[in-house]
Amino acid sequence: MLTIAVAAVLLIPGVSGPARPFSAPLPAEIVDGYGGAPVIRMAGTGVDLAACRIYLVDPAGALHEVQTAILTNTTLGEGMAAYIFYLPLDDRPAASGYWITDEPGLVFTADYHVAVRPFSPGGQWRLVVYDRESMKNRVDQVLPITGPASPA
Repeated sequence: MLTIAVAAVLLIPGVSGPARPFSAPLPAEIVDGYGGAPVIRMAGTGVDLAACRIYLVDPAGALHEVQTAILTNTTLGEGMAAYIFYLPLDDRPAASGYWITDEPGLVFTADYHVAVRPFSPGGQWRLVVYDRESMKNRVDQVLPITGPASPA
């Protein structure tokens, strides 16, 4: 009897696949932002985010680069967090997109803007934090994210 094993890995061009051991704690989780919109929370990675590119791959396979909003602490130490959120701006399409910040007011209040919005479409999103200096993925994690609710 011949047994064949096949493994599939989603690769981003120029970025290696997942290297995190299964026993290691995962650095990212989904939390509720302003109005219950899903937000990705990254905590205590010890990675210098200023030396990294951050990407999201949506459930359809489209690649989205995450831009920096307010990021006071680029290296997330113990007890520190950064948040990735979606902010569409109809009046400023060039500013629309996915953003990272360590300023909680950007994602949990409407103090800076109207409010964050749900990721769309809902499903399995992949977060990749690629370190340009070491040429390695520092975070490579798939997260289930609920998309916008359907109109009733």
